[in-house]
Amino acid sequence: MAQATNYFPSQNVSVWYEKETKVGRSQDDTVDNAGLTKLQTTSFSIPEASVPVEYSAQRAGTFTMTASQGHHAQGTKMWTFDTTLRGTPTSVLLATEAVFEDSSSEAALNNDYAFPTASYKHDGTSSPGTFNIRFIDAGADATIHNIVCRGCVATGFTLTEDIGSEGGELVVTINWATAYMPDNASAQADDDITSVAYDTGTPKNIRSLATGSSGINGGALEELVIQSWELTVNRTLERIHFIDSTDGGYEPFGYAMTGGFEVTGSLTVIRNDEVQDLLAKFYDSNTVDINIAESSNFAVALDKC
Repeated sequence: MAQATNYFPSQNVSVWYEKETKVGRSQDDTVDNAGLTKLQTTSFSIPEASVPVEYSAQRAGTFTMTASQGHHAQGTKMWTFDTTLRGTPTSVLLATEAVFEDSSSEAALNNDYAFPTASYKHDGTSSPGTFNIRFIDAGADATIHNIVCRGCVATGFTLTEDIGSEGGELVVTINWATAYMPDNASAQADDDITSVAYDTGTPKNIRSLATGSSGINGGALEELVIQSWELTVNRTLERIHFIDSTDGGYEPFGYAMTGGFEVTGSLTVIRNDEVQDLLAKFYDSNTVDINIAESSNFAVALDKC
């Protein structure tokens, strides 16, 4: 049999997403293309559709393994991948919705957050917190040309702006995971996008930050000259076992969040009088408020840092 001569350049791959109507909806369900939106993706990784092999204990007095000792661990695997997006309002709100279930124009992560377990149960219908993410033209051939990742949850995101990178544009990186094997064998894998919707938003830019609204210490704001900043929000999610080995194979009962959020970041600023005024905050054990904002339409408010 001759080798196939087709190939699929990564430059042709586009990334689309939609909120699922059911968590990890059946592998053979047809997703409503009208709900898919093409992201302004600058880079991405595609999860491998492989499963690790585990081996049972070696037999005593025998120095070779038997074929039956190897077992694919479908019921424990989490597949991970990343998407890096231009920092449009859609990208920012996708990140907050995927990580802490808030996509409002003033998305907030508060200290009263509770993980909505019902939204992450397999095939549930109560406000699912999962996403279907599709890599168009990343599949195996001209017909089956998509890779479909269903039941996707976000484990973290990073927002960053740098005067010396990307023309100062905001960059949003979202870290994804799924307990459902990525596939190109479902009804969605050969499904062309007929109802095209794009994220047409304009990325935010560090040059638009307002000096009177960006700095440290709230009311007594120290107006820092910001050259770059970064904010990272992370959480740990785990799959809950597996239901059975049918209908796509070893689908989980759902997801659980283990442990608390970790929110970290950094600022690179010009050393000036305002920095001098903040030196005591590095050793006096008191908290500060950090604000990074344009005059309108975009703001990051971090209380008690």
